[in-house]
Amino acid sequence: MTVSIADWPITVVETATSSSDLVRAAAADGAAEGVGFLVGTQTAGRGRRGRSWASEQGGMYYSVLLKPPFPPDRWFGLSFVACLAIRDVIAGYIVNKAIGLKWPNDVVIAGRGKLCGILIEASGDNLIVGTGVNIAPVAPLDDAVFPPVAMGDFAGVSVTPHALATAYCTQLARRYAAYAETGFSPVRSEWLSHCVHRQQQMTVHCADMAISGVFTDLAEDGTLTLLADDGVTHHISTGDVELMGQV
Repeated sequence: MTVSIADWPITVVETATSSSDLVRAAAADGAAEGVGFLVGTQTAGRGRRGRSWASEQGGMYYSVLLKPPFPPDRWFGLSFVACLAIRDVIAGYIVNKAIGLKWPNDVVIAGRGKLCGILIEASGDNLIVGTGVNIAPVAPLDDAVFPPVAMGDFAGVSVTPHALATAYCTQLARRYAAYAETGFSPVRSEWLSHCVHRQQQMTVHCADMAISGVFTDLAEDGTLTLLADDGVTHHISTGDVELMGQV
């Protein structure tokens, strides 16, 4: 299976409900793979599990349309592919800090907080990869389990949303093509090398319960393997991770 990695066009829109909404509308009109939108301000940005995503001017709010040439049971891996792509780009700007990954799809800065979130949504046979990066400093969130941090919080770091989106687009296209050919195993290994909570105590908040234990592994299907405090091993496909130690 192959994926074309020709240049993906980025359309800049000053204000929209969300960049992913624009991609969804474009997909309904028959847009080609790789079509993407970069929005200056989102009026209804969203994160995982229906949460809102603060989307004031100054951040990178970018979504892109994918048409995977592989079965839907492999789509889960693209969340990790996207995390690795944006982590690489961010690490090129913030060179003196450890840029890590938190399951399932957050980019964090060691000792500081959450810098980026990714939301992947299916739309028929298409996937929409939405990525939000805090570039300009953001206000603290009282209810945030993991506090937000921005690229602009670090001295000497200067990048525009368009420059960041362009670099990310290139990385994502390359990694997407590689994933189509080689599958999840190399993605898993690389993701684990940047994971900030290996063998750490955590609580995972699922839909109807919270499970505390130690993160032991990332399974081949992308699920989090948690050795619970009662000795039972859980394979968790969705949930919010609350880290109990320091990252």
